[in-house]
Amino acid sequence: MSYHVLDYANKKPLGKTNEKVATLGLGTLSIRDFVSAERALLKAIELGLNVIEVSDSYAFGLSMDLIKKILANIERSEIFITFRVSPIVLSDPSTAIMKFEQILRKMGTNFVDVLMPAGYTDFVSLDTVVKALEAIADKGLARYLGLSEFKVRQINEVLHMLHKYDVVMVQSRYSVFEKRIEKDLIPFAVKTGITIQACTTLEKGRVLKHPVVLQVASKHGRTAAQVALNYVIARPRVIALTKTERIEHVVEDREAIDLRLDEEDLNKLSMV
Repeated sequence: MSYHVLDYANKKPLGKTNEKVATLGLGTLSIRDFVSAERALLKAIELGLNVIEVSDSYAFGLSMDLIKKILANIERSEIFITFRVSPIVLSDPSTAIMKFEQILRKMGTNFVDVLMPAGYTDFVSLDTVVKALEAIADKGLARYLGLSEFKVRQINEVLHMLHKYDVVMVQSRYSVFEKRIEKDLIPFAVKTGITIQACTTLEKGRVLKHPVVLQVASKHGRTAAQVALNYVIARPRVIALTKTERIEHVVEDREAIDLRLDEEDLNKLSMV
């Protein structure tokens, strides 16, 4: 694949809104040391990596407690929360508001910035999910709506079902190893003005050992993580999540934004 369009920026457009969001943010899945994670997230926010992804399904709710602790140290405006909500919360529009208000209380905030259902499921119809999402947004509990791990066909269906709102963000797996969205979702996002939040960008560290990634890193005097993240955020409309509990890794990840891989590097990585 040829990379004729590169989009390196500290911030990228959020859907078709007038807002921009940080190109790189942190996820809260699979945290082991919540004390270290709190310090790391606060450092990330300090460095401008203020998009934080959380879910009611992560660590039996402990990730929501973590957000509450962070909000005790910063202003709400300093953090941009993308929230993956369990389908069960959206299974009944009449109770969705009450259930989500309970989630917000646990996090110590009155709203999230982007609310997205955590994956497509057969046991809750898309129509029901959309009605629940709109009810929550109508109440002011979510500023914007998104989708997590939805296929392009399903995204299109949701777009046609929404009455008052738009889909500003779609979360999807994307990395040097996992490139399926380059064929359909990225072109679709560019065409429709949707922001993609890439997750599993470092493949739990596996990508950091690949010889091509290491070769490109050596060429630029950078780390494998910086190269792997840079490959993802080089694409238009794509922002990335990483996950770390160490401050030094936060600093390392922030420096990935300033790296400028050339088209030869990107094409080489696209063949991995």
